[in-house]
Amino acid sequence: MSIWVVVRWVIMLTAAAGELFAPLHPLAHPPIGWVALLAIFGGCSVGMVLVLGLQAANPFSAKQWLRPSWRSNPLNFRQPMQFFHLGAYVCLAQGLVLLLRLVFSHVPFYLEALVPMVMALGILVGLELVSLLFRAKVESRA
Repeated sequence: MSIWVVVRWVIMLTAAAGELFAPLHPLAHPPIGWVALLAIFGGCSVGMVLVLGLQAANPFSAKQWLRPSWRSNPLNFRQPMQFFHLGAYVCLAQGLVLLLRLVFSHVPFYLEALVPMVMALGILVGLELVSLLFRAKVESRA
């Protein structure tokens, strides 16, 4: 097993464990609604394209980016897709813990609990968009 698979799991599990201590009630004022969730999703997706689009022109970035992989170093900033791939899975882990906590508590469901999951989905969609829009920069599929 690659050391980077272990490192990624440790980072994800640490973030998920931290979510065990997060408050179980909405914090946003006014409360987050469906439109805000859609804006978060769009912001993450478009944000990935904008941020990685700038990195594509960065001379310090790798000549060709590796597709996101659990076996790759997420802290190699010459390969920025790896870092954001890890970030998406950290958000996903936090979101799953939060939703599980809600299921097993007496707290009623609130939309703000979906924010980490929506962010994760937005980042993953954004990474796919980057792979399409900057296919000359991203390694081809094997």
